[in-house]
Amino acid sequence: MTTALTPLATVPKLAAAVIRYVHATPAPEPVAVTLAPRDHEVSLQPRHSSDPVHTLGSLLVWTHRLTGVTGDWWHTASRDLHITLTGRGPHGITFRVYAGIPHRLVKRHVRLAPGARESVTPDEVYRLALTLRDEQDRRAVA
Repeated sequence: MTTALTPLATVPKLAAAVIRYVHATPAPEPVAVTLAPRDHEVSLQPRHSSDPVHTLGSLLVWTHRLTGVTGDWWHTASRDLHITLTGRGPHGITFRVYAGIPHRLVKRHVRLAPGARESVTPDEVYRLALTLRDEQDRRAVA
């Protein structure tokens, strides 16, 4: 077979746009970047942190320049809260930015049964991060 499933010209264009986006975003380099040229899509996983506030902040930093951001979160079988925010980036590229935090750390605020999934907005992720940070501050003072 001599015909490529995805035109090879698409790969360098998508990669170049992603490189520019990564360099222009004020955040540590991501752990993983996956290109899907056929779908004109990029998946990006920020560097993991043991601090859930940092993890949620990373999601928000990596998506702050995107438009039309939507999201969902779900309580995984491994007892994590997995969060994906999706938006449109430069050149119409779809960016999916994802991370996870232990559900036990947020179960008072995100009531999801194991396997359950809900839509979430960036504002809700931001409010969750603020709530967790306030709880951390109160524990540090006590």
